[in-house]
Amino acid sequence: MRKFVLFVITFLLLGGISELRAQLTPCPTIAPITGQDTVCAGAEIQLTDSTSGGTWTSSDVTRATIEPSTGVVTGVSGGTAVITYALSPSCFVTRLLVINALLPITGDTAVCVGSTVILSDGTAGGTWSSSNTTVATISSGNAFGVASGNTIITYMLANGCSRKINLVVNPLPPNYYVFGGGIYCAGTAGATIGLNGSDVGINYKLYRDDTAFVDSLHGTGSALFYGPYATPGVHTIIAVNITTGCTKQMSGIASIGITPLNIPSVSIYSPTQDTICILASATFTAITINGGATPEYQWYVNGTAMGGATLSDTFSYVPITGDVVSVTLYSDAVCAIPSTADASSTVVTIPKQTPSVSLSVAPGDSVCEFIPVTLIPAPIYGGPSPTYRWIKNGITATISPSYSYLPANGDNILCVLYSDYQCLVTDSAYSTNNINLTVLPLLVPTVTVTAHPGTTIGAWESDTLAAVVVNGGTLLNYQWEINGAPVPGATSDTFVSSTFANHDTVTCVVTSVNFCGGLPASAHVVITDTLHTTGMQNLSRGYADVKLIPNPTNGMFTINGLFATGTGEARIEITDMLGKTVYSNVAELQNGSLRYHICLDGQLSSGVYLVRVSAGGATVLKRLVISK
Repeated sequence: MRKFVLFVITFLLLGGISELRAQLTPCPTIAPITGQDTVCAGAEIQLTDSTSGGTWTSSDVTRATIEPSTGVVTGVSGGTAVITYALSPSCFVTRLLVINALLPITGDTAVCVGSTVILSDGTAGGTWSSSNTTVATISSGNAFGVASGNTIITYMLANGCSRKINLVVNPLPPNYYVFGGGIYCAGTAGATIGLNGSDVGINYKLYRDDTAFVDSLHGTGSALFYGPYATPGVHTIIAVNITTGCTKQMSGIASIGITPLNIPSVSIYSPTQDTICILASATFTAITINGGATPEYQWYVNGTAMGGATLSDTFSYVPITGDVVSVTLYSDAVCAIPSTADASSTVVTIPKQTPSVSLSVAPGDSVCEFIPVTLIPAPIYGGPSPTYRWIKNGITATISPSYSYLPANGDNILCVLYSDYQCLVTDSAYSTNNINLTVLPLLVPTVTVTAHPGTTIGAWESDTLAAVVVNGGTLLNYQWEINGAPVPGATSDTFVSSTFANHDTVTCVVTSVNFCGGLPASAHVVITDTLHTTGMQNLSRGYADVKLIPNPTNGMFTINGLFATGTGEARIEITDMLGKTVYSNVAELQNGSLRYHICLDGQLSSGVYLVRVSAGGATVLKRLVISK
């Protein structure tokens, strides 16, 4: 065992000495790196080191790369990178290399002769140049094709960095000549348009009036023929190279002039349309379109020709109901296709009638003062557009379809109908009923309030208030209020209460609900209480202080109280102003304090209520206002 341990220790010592020996081996002198310390993105430079046997590396290949053996650096993107030339991990030299960024040139790399493409580079401050200005020129990034061929476009910065692209300038299609066209009548085959030659690989597009595309043919090496076409206009042909997209307008034009078809039509007109008064002569007139200079007409009744064809466009006779009157037009217009047209009309005869009119009035023939009325006629045989003359109390008031005005009591209204019905015995008629208007006066009530035994009362003394109304009519609504708040249930002409507080203003609002009522009136009295005050009242011995929070409330509130007595119960009672109990309960005093929450939400209507809290010989009365 001891020999084994000695062997291990000896082995470890010998290994450590070997490693130390390697570290202490001296590093040979390495020459400095030579060459440029800047490179453009996308460009190459050569770095060298006179000490042979080393390897090249870059600290950031996203900025610059370097061939490990040759030292050729390629700029990738703007920034810096550390270039290292190393003989071993511990023997090396470095150089900081700056890479100047220049974005690539963007834009089309091909242009047609006579056209411009826009080239751009995201790096500002450079200048543009063309290697062959006989092929293409460039200014401010606008490259113009001069002649077909190739040229190198360069964008160079002041620091010497540049980008290049090869720009191809494509030739235009060869020129040929447009022929054909002519003037034709509509309805024929039309006109043919041609091109005297063509090339394979070229599309030849036909346009009308420079903008409307008509047709397209592929080049065949021979002449092309389009059509025929019957649409007028000036036609041109544009050749488009299928591969390069270069275009050229071919020489010449082809015009097509079209004489439109004159399609004749005819309709029958009668002053009374197709309705005729019985036993009356009717005249029918042919209304023509594209009839020509001297059209002819043939009239028929129920299919029977009325004489021969003539130049007359009118025909008169005495029809009977159901007759079918028709006409045939013979047109001599240029290019009239077809040359004839027909129309017919079925005749209806109606007897003569006597017009009449009756009247109605809205809202009625009895109205209140200051309410306008509208009189509305109901005509019989009034025709499509009758007129009305309105007569009030024997004098013409207006001429209008209806009559609206503010009436006076006893007004008498009638009207005269002037009919435009086609077949009339007489053209006017007086209304069959007259309207006699009754105007009722408005009821504006006057209210007086009296108090019994009077407006000055003692504590808890009952007081009876009575409302006397003049000019209110037979139907009245009453609502009593205390200090502006309605008292629920107090809706008669008397109001009795024993819970009035000092200086309460008690008002009776009266509204007439008769036919001409609706205007409210009111009167009030002020109650003086010889004992009560508007705040807290101690009606027996003992101190108490009570607050209602909040007040007014929507029905949810808290009673906070302080009583001289320390313990016991507090009785809580809520009554309306008519003395009816709407809530009653008891609560425990804690060291003379009372805090009691009440929720009456939705149980009571808006108005004034009295909250009475009694405890320890003291009674406190508070007024509660519920507002929803």
